[in-house]
Amino acid sequence: MHDFKQAVKATGYIHRPLPLDNDRSFEKQQLEKEVIASRRRLTNSFENWQHRGRGEIKKTEETVTLLSAARYDTWPEGAAEDGDYINFGEVGAYLPIQKEDWTEFTQIKLDVSADCLNAVNPNITITLENDGEIKIPDIYNREGTHVINLEGQEQHTYVLDISNLPRDVVTGIRIFSGANGSYMNLKGRLSYTISKLFLEKNLHSTSAKGWQVPSKEIIFSHIGYHPDYSKTAIINHEDFTATTFELKRADQVVFQAEIQKASTANGTFGLLDFSAITEPGSYYLQIDDIKTPDFQIGKVSTLKFDSIWKSLNFIFCERCGCPVHGIHGTCHEDLTVEYKGSLVSFNGGWHDAGDLSQQLVQTAEVTSSLFETAETVKDQPDLYLRLIEEGEWGIDFILKTRLDEGYRVTSAGITRWTDNRIGTMDDAVPRIHNSPYDNFLITGLLAKIIKSLPQDYAMKAQLMQVVKEDYHYALAGFQKTGFKHEPIFWEHTYNTSKSTFLATMAWTAALMYQLTEEEDYREQMTEWFDGLLSCQEQAGLELSDGTLLNGMFYRDETHKVFQHFNHQAREHLYALAFEEVLAASPKREKGDEWLIQANNYADYLDYLGQFTDPYPMYASGIYHEDEWQDKESFYKQHLLVDDEAETSYQEQLKQGIKVGEGLYIKRFPVWFSFRGNNGILLSMGKSAAVMGRILDRRTLLDKAHQQLQWMVGKNPFGQSMIYGEGYNYPQQYSVSSGEITGEMPVGMQTFGNEDQPYWPQFNNATYKEVWVGVAGKWLSLVADLIKSENKGD
Repeated sequence: MHDFKQAVKATGYIHRPLPLDNDRSFEKQQLEKEVIASRRRLTNSFENWQHRGRGEIKKTEETVTLLSAARYDTWPEGAAEDGDYINFGEVGAYLPIQKEDWTEFTQIKLDVSADCLNAVNPNITITLENDGEIKIPDIYNREGTHVINLEGQEQHTYVLDISNLPRDVVTGIRIFSGANGSYMNLKGRLSYTISKLFLEKNLHSTSAKGWQVPSKEIIFSHIGYHPDYSKTAIINHEDFTATTFELKRADQVVFQAEIQKASTANGTFGLLDFSAITEPGSYYLQIDDIKTPDFQIGKVSTLKFDSIWKSLNFIFCERCGCPVHGIHGTCHEDLTVEYKGSLVSFNGGWHDAGDLSQQLVQTAEVTSSLFETAETVKDQPDLYLRLIEEGEWGIDFILKTRLDEGYRVTSAGITRWTDNRIGTMDDAVPRIHNSPYDNFLITGLLAKIIKSLPQDYAMKAQLMQVVKEDYHYALAGFQKTGFKHEPIFWEHTYNTSKSTFLATMAWTAALMYQLTEEEDYREQMTEWFDGLLSCQEQAGLELSDGTLLNGMFYRDETHKVFQHFNHQAREHLYALAFEEVLAASPKREKGDEWLIQANNYADYLDYLGQFTDPYPMYASGIYHEDEWQDKESFYKQHLLVDDEAETSYQEQLKQGIKVGEGLYIKRFPVWFSFRGNNGILLSMGKSAAVMGRILDRRTLLDKAHQQLQWMVGKNPFGQSMIYGEGYNYPQQYSVSSGEITGEMPVGMQTFGNEDQPYWPQFNNATYKEVWVGVAGKWLSLVADLIKSENKGD
């Protein structure tokens, strides 16, 4: 803890990036633990490689070098003329392979060196092609592609685990790199030399699919355990002959118990339960000679202290329009759009993800999370002030993108470092919309921020003026268009349902009433909240075991399609609506009725908590087998889908758990091109934390804690999904800016139509793409858990 505090201080309290700690990375352990049984050269001569794309390749017997300019004055062949979501092309080398069976090999090993000039994050990408029973790449071009962010430009050895990929009929391998612009538009060059390319059989290959624990490992929460809640770890019970485990502190046994046998729908496991231990401190678990690294038992503020700073570091490093030391200079000053005869600038806020796209709603949500977290750490002035400062960077972006009468600059699709010169070919043109939903949501986020601010905060009066105006514009727009939402699928709110719309409006109106005590807001709140509750299952659906399930929300009052999320996730808005509406109704005219429905929703969250046992991950929700037949809803929820999506939906449901006539629980969402569930489970964890706090339901608070544990180690692969936090964290798809301490990916995915976790080393988008929205949700959930803890104190 002391060393980390010093590291934070050395950055000027995150005014420069935190250093990377590669010693505990997946890749470091991968090389240290490998046991090579056999190997062969992938090719006897690099002379067989073929050039693809921009630039050129140079070949010798022992090497192939990719050479390209960093930018071009034309888009690559076949690209969209407007340059939306593209870079300047790729330089690549391709090796055709004559339908070889690589099943006996488990990894590819290669050496890479670079001689790049002014490149932001030197990297190469590898794509494996397989033409067997399972095709790679898949129909969404996700599987089989991996980005290696280079560790400096000197020669290093890199390993890629292919043991979990179909590789029975390999037809080719491609190595390439994107021409993505250059640092501050200085003349740039890409130069990558690949050598010593081998196929190897590693006897220590890692598992990447399924629920079972890796051999001879203890799966535990790297970020520790709270004294008041459950504390368990998981093993493969067949790996150990011992019948007991030990919990140790400073090499002294403080607790010993039997290893329990847990049989669930996901398999049979050994369960180490040490919930009885509540004394704060540093511990480790041991069975025979197998032991875990150290972990903490402690309060939320202790366990999550490092992760708050690291999340803040990741968000800061994704700043757009601001130089970030060691990553990029001032950027995207040429993101402008014409509005009423003038140009509006759109740089600012934070880059959305591993690419460089920009989303106003995403920035607004992250901004709110920063202020929400700041409110809970006022006893730590350095952290409090730094969170406020970063949040103000977000507020600046929200304000600069406001136009007139509800119009906003909303998003820009960009994956390149532009030249910062307005009027050249690489400019990206942002989108402008007047969306009542977005206006209600952003108004609510700002109102929530205002509610947390001290009275003497410098901008409080101005922010109050903004939310009053924007609420008026949102209401006026809604009265014209109703629940019709902007049909542009690149917007982050595209999948919004009527019930989510109502939850957002009721939540925002409740906050406005609390800020102003103006009766109009409370009347609108009540009307919209009653409308929301008409979208909730009240009577109950009969399940196969004879019980009734209620409390879940549908997409609208027709109760045809359940509300669930597969990428963008705002489940927490239902809980926030309950919280703020109840807070805004002290007389509780409908209080008893609303509390019953709040508890019904809480019951549903409790119900979803059992289906991934003994792991802590929330199941994604309940589905009906006929939902795909509601085409308008289906194609609103699922973007860029192939023609087979409707059939695939039905196949994915059958991999779930049937709980009633036509009813299924899916552990992971039904999804297609966009996969990864961290945002989903953190949103659900936020709902659990809010409902647990306002209804005093301990099981929900426990489950909220456990969603964080899943992300940092307590998953079937024993990996942390936060780079630099915990142990065994892999490189992620952070192709534009490089690896960043605190980066978080979109999340765990599934393979094909299966309903079990899949987490290969391959780090393509979207599942391993870093995403500031996940960091924002992490902060928001941590903040709510601190609130619950303080309430208990």
